[in-house]
Amino acid sequence: MMDFASLLDNQLKSYRRGFNPGDTVKARVVTVGEEYVTLDVNAKSVGLLPVSDVLDEEGEPTVRRNDEIEVSFVAMQRDAFLFAKADVASSAAVAAIDQTIQHAFNNHLALEGKVVKEVKGGYEVTVAGHRGFCPYSQIDRSRRQLPPGAENPYVGKTFSFLVQEYGEDERGANLIVSRRAVQEKELQQAKDYLRDTLAVDQTHNGTVVKVLDFGAFVDLGGVEGLVPAREISWDKVVKPSDFVKEGDLVTVKVLALDWERDRISLSIRQTQAKPLKPRTPEELAAEAEAKDVEDWMAANEGKTDSFSNIGSAFDGLKFG
Repeated sequence: MMDFASLLDNQLKSYRRGFNPGDTVKARVVTVGEEYVTLDVNAKSVGLLPVSDVLDEEGEPTVRRNDEIEVSFVAMQRDAFLFAKADVASSAAVAAIDQTIQHAFNNHLALEGKVVKEVKGGYEVTVAGHRGFCPYSQIDRSRRQLPPGAENPYVGKTFSFLVQEYGEDERGANLIVSRRAVQEKELQQAKDYLRDTLAVDQTHNGTVVKVLDFGAFVDLGGVEGLVPAREISWDKVVKPSDFVKEGDLVTVKVLALDWERDRISLSIRQTQAKPLKPRTPEELAAEAEAKDVEDWMAANEGKTDSFSNIGSAFDGLKFG
């Protein structure tokens, strides 16, 4: 007989992980609340349907517990799936999502969006159940040139986006989003924080982001500083790439700050103990000779007065 754990595991495997906007599914009514109808949509999270989608002319709900109804997926709402009644032309769920996007646009707030596919000039992105467009120049602060056949690092991934344009024009619904704007906003916030807290002689952990002939750039969590080649190691550095590479986690000391020119000077070697310098044969011989003299003096301590008295006695003797 299959145990409870196995039954639960099999049931979890059958659950859907997510839905695409417009997907129509059969759902079972779990509860009917004042604002939402809670649905079992055979997923790990519950489904929500605005009660206003299922009210009759007298304002009474037309569904009850365990009723099976057909609904269409609109978007995620926190940790729940938001649905609209499939036969409702203008759903409260759709209206709520429109208001969410408009509010985010008006107040410069970020929304989560999933990159669906690459299209001409950029990427198709689904944001709050709406199809949007993100230009190539707005998908990342530093767009990488992918080698032929390489997997696209953006398609299928979920990121935060700022709404750049939203509304209706002669082409229909117009939703333009930018991930780069979110990155730059976060970068400025991190920079403002570091400007208030960073100080000379502090040590920080950072990530090497670029290695050049004259040094390495280290990201301190929002701003980058330069470790000159001479400050990478106590060894003589000919090529910085022999000592560090992109992605390395390093500890650095702040040597100088120039916020007006956005220049931060760092050191890796000054966070490490300075190695002992090898001594030359001449230095070793001189140290050995000095040690011999020191040992002789220690062995004959207290005997110098006797030697002096003997010398004085000999001075008083007359020979011949």
